[in-house]
Amino acid sequence: MAKTRALLLSAGATPARAAWHLALLLAALTVTIVILASLPASAKDAPPPLAPVDSAVGDTILLEGKVVYVDFWASWCPPCRHSFPWMKDLGRSYAAKGLQIVTINLDKDRAAAEKFLGEINAGLPVIFDPDGSLAKRFHVEAMPTSFLYGRDGVLRERYQGFRAEDTTAVDSLIEVLLNEEVRK
Repeated sequence: MAKTRALLLSAGATPARAAWHLALLLAALTVTIVILASLPASAKDAPPPLAPVDSAVGDTILLEGKVVYVDFWASWCPPCRHSFPWMKDLGRSYAAKGLQIVTINLDKDRAAAEKFLGEINAGLPVIFDPDGSLAKRFHVEAMPTSFLYGRDGVLRERYQGFRAEDTTAVDSLIEVLLNEEVRK
């Protein structure tokens, strides 16, 4: 601020005018910070559209026009061990109606991930992301983190962590999305 005041004074502004300009600058900065802080988290760090997952799957037909549940997980994550049976049930219940579940593993050691998958008999599509590049694009900060997309590929909900008591609400939203018309 002292440099800005000195610059204003060297430009011929009076001390009172320089102080007024500094106050105006501080007010504008404060308003900007308040606006940014009041934005919902989804507006500040929204994950990318479904395209990165689509390209990682390698088969665009797999996800096109479907409700997609993307789940980031790791073998060392205790809640992930509980979320897989639920996701497997989701797949059985809603796959014929258009739900596609894609899981993304973040283990650096693929053997650990494979062991985990064998122990829980996952039966779900898995993308391995050992360098975390997809996780970074999706701003994943907790395990598991999941994203629910409508048939139009638009993100509808983001979930951090897994709690069995929240599954009924997620199931309900999936049913709503499965019954939606595709937005154009």
